[in-house]
Amino acid sequence: MKKIIFYILLYFGLFYSPNSYGQVFDKNELKIKIDALIPTEVNDSTPGLVIGIVQKGELIFSKGYGLANISYGISNNPKMVYNIGSVSKQFLGYAFAMLHVKGDLNIDDPVGKYLEDWPEFKHTVTLRHLLTHTSGYREAYTMSNLAGRFIGVDRLSREECLEVVRKQPQLEFIPGSRYTYNSTAWVILAEILEKVTGKPADEWVETNILQPLKMNDTQIESYVGEVIHNAAESYSYDKEQGYINPKSNRAIFGAAEVYSSIYDMVNWINNYRTAEIGGKAVNDLFLTPFILNDESNSEYALGIGISSYRGLKRYRHTGGHEAFLTQLSYFPDYDLGIITISNFGGKGWLSTTKIAELLLEEHMSSPVDKENNQIEIKKEKLEQFTGLYLASTLNRTLNLTIVEDTLTTADGRKLIPVTQNSFRINGWNGQFQINNLSKEKTQLTIIDGTKETYTKAEKWTPNESDLGEFEGDYWSDELETVYHLIIKSEKLTIQHRWIDDISLEPIAKDFFKMDWGYYVKFNRNEEGNISNLSVNSGRTLNVIFYRKE
Repeated sequence: MKKIIFYILLYFGLFYSPNSYGQVFDKNELKIKIDALIPTEVNDSTPGLVIGIVQKGELIFSKGYGLANISYGISNNPKMVYNIGSVSKQFLGYAFAMLHVKGDLNIDDPVGKYLEDWPEFKHTVTLRHLLTHTSGYREAYTMSNLAGRFIGVDRLSREECLEVVRKQPQLEFIPGSRYTYNSTAWVILAEILEKVTGKPADEWVETNILQPLKMNDTQIESYVGEVIHNAAESYSYDKEQGYINPKSNRAIFGAAEVYSSIYDMVNWINNYRTAEIGGKAVNDLFLTPFILNDESNSEYALGIGISSYRGLKRYRHTGGHEAFLTQLSYFPDYDLGIITISNFGGKGWLSTTKIAELLLEEHMSSPVDKENNQIEIKKEKLEQFTGLYLASTLNRTLNLTIVEDTLTTADGRKLIPVTQNSFRINGWNGQFQINNLSKEKTQLTIIDGTKETYTKAEKWTPNESDLGEFEGDYWSDELETVYHLIIKSEKLTIQHRWIDDISLEPIAKDFFKMDWGYYVKFNRNEEGNISNLSVNSGRTLNVIFYRKE
């Protein structure tokens, strides 16, 4: 009887997904629903994406959309390999967990134990700090940009990445005190793995992780220009130039450089559950998130994010390289993994959360949008909270205004009051807290696992005479480069021999925003004269340029 039922289901195209919640999917219905999520910019004549869904060890859905190669009209295919960008980090993270459990190294050892001529700072940086983006080291990509060298045009080697840290005057923050995403840390880790094992990191990972998991199509790019077999191309689109095929001028395994297929990634996702390689001790170490110095959860383990989405535990990482964009999400309680890889940049982006909601909606908690979780605050008090706020790290700003009697961010998100000084946003579990610390100082804190603090500042609109005070030459010992600041077209402008002019937009007194999205703070000496400027970005803090007399 059971065989008869099975063949009936097979005949009509139905299958049973053996999961913990016993849901039955119709293959055709699942395909229709996922097809409906595909971005409208993707069609049979454009680049696109590939999707894979794995559950209980089985690939229950896989499909390619759009073209993998425009020149030859080759369609995207889940069996082809794609550059998965920073999703690559977890392979090296798992390697370190394996070596730690084996006793070949200790991830709580200082970095300097494994590298020669390595700088010692006031606070010790460990391998665990590198593995969890909590080291305080510089990020090489930002530093290259500031020096006028742009990846994709100029070559970047592993040794140059290491040199960025060797020239770093001090740590950006106390190790373990904050999470700041840092790909350079993973370049350092690849160097350390080679020192410990005597083999290049890519070869060790291939031998000890990829091959045992039968990820036979997965390849690691070890030098610029290496031929990757069965690889898709990636594209962006420019209105004037049409389709562009971006290329990278770096091949530094650790931070990225793994090419894999949907089919191979199924084997990797299954290892989250089975610990087929390494065993339980390795897997547990790999999946344990780092706890910051203040006891808050960084929600990041050894190369993979560990958090929750709408009440469901989730392992997650994203990656971007050339014009590839990758997302990997895994819900361990339902043994459900979702992978999407776009070879069309943001135009081919399909969030794995949308697919997860399609499959797990009934098990997810409702978004935080209940009417009863809200209080009334008089408009007069809300107006006290409006204005410009600067992050304590000087690499972000936040503007609050009142729209329709509601405190609102510059991008239109509404802050819903839950107490007289705390607010939430629909669909987000974090919280804003605004406190008047004194008559002159208002502080905003964003709490979302970790804490970010902002201080209220007065907006500043200088005239040309005001801007003239900032003109001059500024030199960075660290970068061995000079910035010439002049007034051009009524704007304070950075000039550099290798960089196009960069306009500075005034934000607050002595504080500007660069065209690139970085922030510049001019610092003054005791006499009130400008002595230097510091550049701050999302990944790099306090790069100093001293004013030349």
